[in-house]
Amino acid sequence: MHRIEVKKGQRILNDLDVGNCAYIVETGRVTIEDRVSSRGNYTVSPGEMFGEYGVIEEARHYSNATAVEDSLLVVVTQAEIEEKSAASDPMISLFLNFFMGRCHSLTVREYGTDDEIKKFEDRYKHRDSKIQENRTEIVEQFKIKEELQRALEDEEFVLHYQPIISLRGGYTAGFEALIRWDHPERGLLSPFHFIDIAEKTNMIVPIGEWVFKEACKRITDFNQRAAKSESPEIFLSVNVSANQFGVPNMVERFKEIAGETKVDVSKIQLEITESVLMEDADSAKTMLHDLKQFGFQIILDDFGTGYSSLSYLHQFPIDKLKIDRSFTHAMLDDQASLEIVRAISGLSHNMDIEIVAEGIETMEQLSLYRDLDCHYGQGFLIAKPLPVIDVYKILGTRMKI
Repeated sequence: MHRIEVKKGQRILNDLDVGNCAYIVETGRVTIEDRVSSRGNYTVSPGEMFGEYGVIEEARHYSNATAVEDSLLVVVTQAEIEEKSAASDPMISLFLNFFMGRCHSLTVREYGTDDEIKKFEDRYKHRDSKIQENRTEIVEQFKIKEELQRALEDEEFVLHYQPIISLRGGYTAGFEALIRWDHPERGLLSPFHFIDIAEKTNMIVPIGEWVFKEACKRITDFNQRAAKSESPEIFLSVNVSANQFGVPNMVERFKEIAGETKVDVSKIQLEITESVLMEDADSAKTMLHDLKQFGFQIILDDFGTGYSSLSYLHQFPIDKLKIDRSFTHAMLDDQASLEIVRAISGLSHNMDIEIVAEGIETMEQLSLYRDLDCHYGQGFLIAKPLPVIDVYKILGTRMKI
């Protein structure tokens, strides 16, 4: 969305113009001469919308709009409405698309010319298969959302834990908590099968909160067992999605859960991706500083894959960087990838930021990261994600590196 200023007497839209946006009055007043509404001529004030036909694809406006006084208008475009619809709850998306299409259809049939009516019917006839495909996809998303809600209620989600070792000593330094779905019919499912839908339907928010709470309870248990074997204390990292950062009370909720579980928050590390920082940098900065001040550590995941990652290192309270697995897989054969890894390593040491190397699958990769004096390593060479019973078996062990 963006804003425009209009002067008193300025025409904002004309009857029969092809629209591409609607307007919300922020300050001022606008008079509307509407030939399709029962309201006829009327005036809109701050907080009211006009030109709503502009957000329907290929629809015309059916009114004139003129500023009664100098006004500030928020412009809402078709593209923004479509984007918000695609990202919303599937039921809301279905209703929104249905009512917009129905509204356009009825208005064209009532007020359109013969040519406009024929054009509308021809266009929608060709789009029928695509519309049906979209509706089928939305219905499928709605079904999976219901399944995810039930899975949460029935405690079908479990955490697996991928070990993260110290590359300076070989001992298990921590774990990354990774969700799995123990589906009653399909068996144990990796996030590949459901996380995208959880993101699209915003189920990632309650699921993410469950992961965080479970991790808080589990790390206390892990460290109690480590203490008994006189092993070093360990940390647990938890992924936090951009959707969760969009929840206004997310920080307070994390603090409440930490209090309820009596967790040592210094042992919980929150993994975020660059998308969290890009969505709303000012809000993310405030939230991350609040979380950091409370005692959590912050990890920037997939580092090196974004366009602005370097600028984040001094803007945000980052404790660790995770070098993306794509660099790990390429660096032995691709000089450019190797130089990027070297640069990240040197930069992080200069800024006193620790490094976690992801995706280590060979001893050659591990050795190179050790030579670069990276702090931690994670990948299938070390261990795949483990159920909790197998975590107990490796607490206090070392890997020969």
